[in-house]
Amino acid sequence: MKPIIAIHDLKKAFGKNEVLKQINLEIYPQEVLCIIGSSGSGKSTLLRCLNLLEEPDSGSIIFEETDLLGNGVDLNALRTRMGMVFQSFNLFNNMNVLDNCTLALIKVLKTPKIEAEKIALDRLQSVGMADFAYQSSVSLSGGQKQRVAIARALAMNPHILLFDEPTSALDPEMVGEVLEVMKKLALSGMTMVVVTHEMGFAKDVANRVVFMDGGMILETGSPQEIFTNPKEERTRIFLKRVL
Repeated sequence: MKPIIAIHDLKKAFGKNEVLKQINLEIYPQEVLCIIGSSGSGKSTLLRCLNLLEEPDSGSIIFEETDLLGNGVDLNALRTRMGMVFQSFNLFNNMNVLDNCTLALIKVLKTPKIEAEKIALDRLQSVGMADFAYQSSVSLSGGQKQRVAIARALAMNPHILLFDEPTSALDPEMVGEVLEVMKKLALSGMTMVVVTHEMGFAKDVANRVVFMDGGMILETGSPQEIFTNPKEERTRIFLKRVL
């Protein structure tokens, strides 16, 4: 099977700080890949490089046979096929829930408004938020905002979804509702790359777990391999600390 994304020798530095050092990784269709590691290990930067929210310094990212670091890449077209769910939701506070979910459909994909609303309502239904369609996004709880953010990403019908620590800004009692939606998505066959501190989710839902440390991928394996029999000492120390 061909990878949906193939990353080769990816490097990224901020000034003298090398945040990513020669990252090589392949992500396959319908795979749920969880990236774990300490804060500052490069996880979020790697994710943000995938849809060019951060510009890598060198290397290549081949997404559906296009080198994203080549010339003339249409960023808007790329981002319709690669959805992103942020840690802090990034909803527009001056819009209601439905408008948040139709904005990109109308503006980027030029979908007629009636059709865009139908798609958005369907996606909101799938995350249990259809009843809130006409509410102001400001009035929602953190867990509800994150579910709306997932619906918004799904409305574009992406080929892959990137999650950047989607539960880390949530109160503990709201984490479960967001993870439940993500589990359902995984079961539906959505290709997902998830940077997460939720080890239970990584154990239960991931097909593959990547452990990053100091800007490098130290270890990759099945949840079983990583959580019960890690090869690297650094992985063992990290897991002992978080589990």
